[in-house]
Amino acid sequence: MCCIGSLCRAEPAINLYTVDYPPFVIREGADHTPHGIAVELLAQALARSGMRAQYVDLPWKRAQMQVQAEGNGCLLPLTRSPKREDTYRWVGLIDESSQSLFVAAGSKLQLRGVADLKGLRVVTLLGSSMADWLRQHQVAFSELPTTEDAYRELSSGVAEVWAVHSLVARYMVKKQGSGGVPIREALKLQSTGIYLACSRNMPEDVAQKLGAALKQLRDEGASARIVARYLD
Repeated sequence: MCCIGSLCRAEPAINLYTVDYPPFVIREGADHTPHGIAVELLAQALARSGMRAQYVDLPWKRAQMQVQAEGNGCLLPLTRSPKREDTYRWVGLIDESSQSLFVAAGSKLQLRGVADLKGLRVVTLLGSSMADWLRQHQVAFSELPTTEDAYRELSSGVAEVWAVHSLVARYMVKKQGSGGVPIREALKLQSTGIYLACSRNMPEDVAQKLGAALKQLRDEGASARIVARYLD
């Protein structure tokens, strides 16, 4: 566990559960200490609101269940969707992004709708809202543990379509540098919000205070500046 915020005590106010989802949350190095757009923005919000938190390491699907059961847990980041709407408290917006279908830049595939995915190998992140969307629309797909795995399968030709947030895809290509395989957005599916999602049992004052700090930071342009550092 690692502690963030203005104070770090034995029993922090908020338990934070994350998934490796670059560039929002990046967990690299021997200790897997998280950093990234969402982590930086939340750290500033915690400092501004005088609150404290600690990261707890759990498998993502288990973490989602844990937050539903406890009163001081939050997921970072989580895509807001109709299926999840009543399950969590959507404390603060981290970023607005589109969920899209990507193919290799040299692919001749032209996707006009869900029907065009029939017979294609589609990949997405395990336990993600994109997996929920594909399942809802009865699209056959494979779930992979990390976004790096998904990009690798697409760039090597093992997969033909990658379902992912556009900002995540852009970051993955940038991360590969000149040796990376270029990809293109073949079809935009929907616009979504990526949030700090917390337990519905979280105390009202805690949720309001943290949500207000996140909104203030976005209004001041802090979020846009952080995003630019990771993508430009």
